[in-house]
Amino acid sequence: MKRKTRRLERDLQKQKKAIEQEIEQTTEELEADQGLGADLKPVPKPTVRDLSVLDAEQRNKTTDEAEPDPDEVEMGAVITAEEVKASADEPDAEAKPEKPDEPSGPTDHKAASNDDILGQVDDPTDSDTKPDDPPEPDAPAKPKLPRRLAKPKGPTSVAKTPKVMGYKLPKSMLLDEPEPAIAPTETREQLLSNARLLKDTLKQFNIDVTEGDITKGPTITRYELHPAPGVRLERISALANNISAAIKAEHINILAPIPGRSSVGIEVPNRIKTRVLFRDIIDSPEWKKSKAKIPLALGKDVYGKPIVADLSEMPHLLIAGATGSGKSVCINSIVASLLFRFSPEELRFVMIDPKVVELQIYNGLPHLAAPVVHDPKKVILALKWVVNEMEKRYQIFAKVGARNIAGFNSRSKKKPKKTDQPELPLDEGEGFAVEMDQEVSVPRDEEIEIPETLSYIVVIIDELADLMLMAKNDVENSIARITQMARAAGIHCIVATQRPSVDVITGVIKANIPARIAFQVAAKVDSRTILDAMGADKLLGKGDMLFLPPGTSNLRRAQGCLVTDDEINRIVEIVNNQAKPSYDKDMERQLEAPAPGNGGNGGGIDEDEDLIQQCIEVIRVEQKASVSLMQRRLRLGYTRAARIMDEIEDRGLVGPSRGAEPREILFDIEN
Repeated sequence: MKRKTRRLERDLQKQKKAIEQEIEQTTEELEADQGLGADLKPVPKPTVRDLSVLDAEQRNKTTDEAEPDPDEVEMGAVITAEEVKASADEPDAEAKPEKPDEPSGPTDHKAASNDDILGQVDDPTDSDTKPDDPPEPDAPAKPKLPRRLAKPKGPTSVAKTPKVMGYKLPKSMLLDEPEPAIAPTETREQLLSNARLLKDTLKQFNIDVTEGDITKGPTITRYELHPAPGVRLERISALANNISAAIKAEHINILAPIPGRSSVGIEVPNRIKTRVLFRDIIDSPEWKKSKAKIPLALGKDVYGKPIVADLSEMPHLLIAGATGSGKSVCINSIVASLLFRFSPEELRFVMIDPKVVELQIYNGLPHLAAPVVHDPKKVILALKWVVNEMEKRYQIFAKVGARNIAGFNSRSKKKPKKTDQPELPLDEGEGFAVEMDQEVSVPRDEEIEIPETLSYIVVIIDELADLMLMAKNDVENSIARITQMARAAGIHCIVATQRPSVDVITGVIKANIPARIAFQVAAKVDSRTILDAMGADKLLGKGDMLFLPPGTSNLRRAQGCLVTDDEINRIVEIVNNQAKPSYDKDMERQLEAPAPGNGGNGGGIDEDEDLIQQCIEVIRVEQKASVSLMQRRLRLGYTRAARIMDEIEDRGLVGPSRGAEPREILFDIEN
């Protein structure tokens, strides 16, 4: 019995020692793993990423290295926290960043040859746009419904695209070289010290966190913290002012949590901001290997990854921000992106610039469908031309059996089969089907000339607020019509404004433009108007932006790319030297006509002549004349009713406005 007892005691002692060793080993592993995060998983070791160095300089240093995988994100130099601590006592032996290699030849852009500055010649067989064949003979005309508009003399076609033989796309060497690197203001040790300071600050409020990755971007540095299990993230967000005071920052932004992660991100502004050059995005693998149909170079995100968006997937874009926040530079980078990728045969511009000076530099581009529109009174005509072009394209798609512009351009060029669709024998004035819009005329099938291919059309409106003040209803209705239906037709709209209020960015416009870019704004309500979320009021300005991609509610913070005025001038000059502007004749004829409301006495307004006669009849029946009366009786907007009332006054039928009193009627009411 004693032997058995001793044997059992020895076995129990061995098991006890084994359990103690296992506990010690588990404890050491947990300490090495920096504890557990909110997802009850071990927290990874912190790393420091310095992504503020320009990509062009990094490429100059590693020209002999293998080409990186395009699917991998370029994360810059990564160093673990243990390596930083181990080398903290050693003298800094890092070599200074090498300067970019100087070009062997002259640097003057004008002295460079055309083959160096321009890209490869567009091959007509590879391009989406081919020369138009002669129009097909019209089929025998079918019986038509009665129409109010006069039938055109010949077949109607969509907007013609200019044919430019031997057009070459610009190359990136046309852009400025990156500047030499500036010595970083924060070392890796200082970044880790700030992370520990953040941890200690939260510890004072009984919030346990573990240091995570540190990512230094062009504008901000993001400190990642892993909260302990059971910590409410709302407590961390409520301590924004305390954290800002502890690290002596002007203002910070707290992401609780970081989208797609179980950690909290604290974004702190850098002391010296690094500019993101347009050339950096153009030379990046993300741009060169992008499969986007209409790529746009927007900038870099916090992790240093270039943002190359696809306008065809958006399919429309809203840009808003205060004066000086980087809105105009963003528009210039978007236009430059399209000029670097498309020829005049593949893409056309319709530019609207009420401020006159912002888009004036592009007035001679061969990509323009019409000169840049400056007069707010003629903007309605330009937008209605776009709507009319959209309707014509859908008529063409229906005739050839295509669903969108991509299917139309890649279709078989065989003659489409005629489908017999009987028409209802309605008399004029019967039913809704006979009601025709006097301003947007849609030609019938036998009146349409089908082209070989269609080009994309990008409508750029630089300042929406000025247009909404002049003719809110007409502008809003036209933009809503374009943004609702024009995607499949290859027509995309980019709207920008510096006054993001609810009377400018209305609910109708926001509902049809899911992709948005917000720059720095003055108030939180403006940020909510643009993005339906807070955050734009905490941006730093000068290109710091929040990008809301379509189909998601996760905001993406980025630094917009910079394209200077000199670079824009060189790009426009090299493009203009290859082709002359080829404007659409119908649109040019409309824009050259006198603006609505500017006619002389007795001249009248042709498009509103019916309304003028109706207004005169209302005045005769009601025996008083006022703009509000016209609005109620004829269901008109204030701008249009006031314009018609001014025309009636110019004809001498009513007197001038007398404030709150009705106008004097100067014609015989009885006759």
